[in-house]
Amino acid sequence: MLLTLIILVLLLLSLYSGFKRGLILQLVLTIGYAISFYFALEYYQQISDLVEMMVPYPSPGSSETSPFVLYGKEFIFNLDQGFYNGVAFIGILFIGWIITRFVGGLLNFLTEIPVLKQVNAIGGAIVGFIVEYVGVFLILFLLSTIPIQMIQNQFESSVLARTIVSETPELSTDLYNWWIEEGIQEDGVEE
Repeated sequence: MLLTLIILVLLLLSLYSGFKRGLILQLVLTIGYAISFYFALEYYQQISDLVEMMVPYPSPGSSETSPFVLYGKEFIFNLDQGFYNGVAFIGILFIGWIITRFVGGLLNFLTEIPVLKQVNAIGGAIVGFIVEYVGVFLILFLLSTIPIQMIQNQFESSVLARTIVSETPELSTDLYNWWIEEGIQEDGVEE
């Protein structure tokens, strides 16, 4: 329930901030985020090796039952690489987010460009919502790979979180392939 509430608040705030920024500035920020996403996609696997040396992965505990809500017990000892891939991916995105926000601050004058006010505000709200949804999706997907009971309980009690992680068109299957499947293949090659 708490996770659902947090997700809803974040998505509603994104509508408001996108509305305030307007379509033009929100599009500039979105282009920056898209460039960051591209770099994250290109370099997350190289960075994940460094992350693995610095960030501990929680022990999944018993192998009798799966501690995960969204993954079967066949993944119990293989999700660590997916976790490291996700941390690296989100880390690169975070650095890109900081740079993009800085550049967006410098380009704040774009909000003064005369555009039909309603189109600018509503368009900004829609684009802001989409960008925030992708961010929420990425964080939830990463959290779904962590075998900590408190986190998994939140997924169990939140239909919205489970739906976002498993039913988001394109992103659910793409991220699963990038982080989980490729991570398992990397583990298999190393052994």
